[in-house]
Amino acid sequence: MVYRKTRKANLALAFLLLVLTTNFLLYHSGVPDFLSLSLNSGVAIGSLIDLAIVAPVLVYVAFKISIKQTIGLMVFGLVLAKFIIPDELYAGLALEALLVFAELALIFIVIRKASAIRTEMKELKEDAIYSLLPAVEKVATKNVLIRVLMSEFLMFYYALFTWKKKAPCHEGVVTMHEKTSAIAVNIMLIHAIVIETIGLHWWLHEKSLVLSIILLVLNIYSIFFIIADIQITRLHPMEIKNGKLYITQGMASRIIVSLSNIKEVEWGAALPSKTTLQLVYKDLEKIEPQAIVRLHAPVEAAMFMGVKKKVTEFAIRVDEPEKLKRLLT
Repeated sequence: MVYRKTRKANLALAFLLLVLTTNFLLYHSGVPDFLSLSLNSGVAIGSLIDLAIVAPVLVYVAFKISIKQTIGLMVFGLVLAKFIIPDELYAGLALEALLVFAELALIFIVIRKASAIRTEMKELKEDAIYSLLPAVEKVATKNVLIRVLMSEFLMFYYALFTWKKKAPCHEGVVTMHEKTSAIAVNIMLIHAIVIETIGLHWWLHEKSLVLSIILLVLNIYSIFFIIADIQITRLHPMEIKNGKLYITQGMASRIIVSLSNIKEVEWGAALPSKTTLQLVYKDLEKIEPQAIVRLHAPVEAAMFMGVKKKVTEFAIRVDEPEKLKRLLT
């Protein structure tokens, strides 16, 4: 094998050494006790993925080897895992490992078809929040796990890469959040999480290293989630364009409805039922929807984590109800 002598190769080699070292140390009798770790099948699956997939890919990046040689390293990684992982953990691993590798294969399919997915999104001519999941389902797979992962991808995309984007500005735009405290509440939540992380993390660090790390990861994830929610709220007001009504409520839900599918809009309606999808931004005080939109035929709404929900009616509240009435009329 010839070393590539590039910056990527140096990083890949460093990560390779880290992956191999941590997996070897993990099953050394003294290390789990020192870190208060309990070894189970989940840990073993992680090691199996590291040795059979992650390590060979890192070798491929660091050294000039062929795809066939990389596949050979994957097989070698499976054999190496058999010797490293204790027998009591490895015994019940086959079925779980098979499921994990099946899921990884689905992820690989999505990555491999990334170009086709981007093309499909362009053909849909809609923003990423509306077009990513339909494009993935059409081009790659309708697997539930992939919907969850793509929803997480959307979260990180909006949290990290949309700061230079601007909200749409045309006659069909009706804002939903400007007369609420939705963004202000989210900013306060970020401050609360940061303060709680600094204080509780260091206190818990002395009690349990594992719990403190888990709490830190969850808090960091929560901050990314809230930032993404703020960005989606800011960048995606209600829109009427191309004969369709587009509505999002941050990361929580989103829906596209053809105007011809709207049966009626009941303004000043009574409280919606429990089955009615509520597209209303939260405020410091409890606020009620202004209208209930009923449809001729049910449509699919995308909910949290990419979950689908059939909707026949939904409740809305906007900043300019008179403008929305005029647009729908």
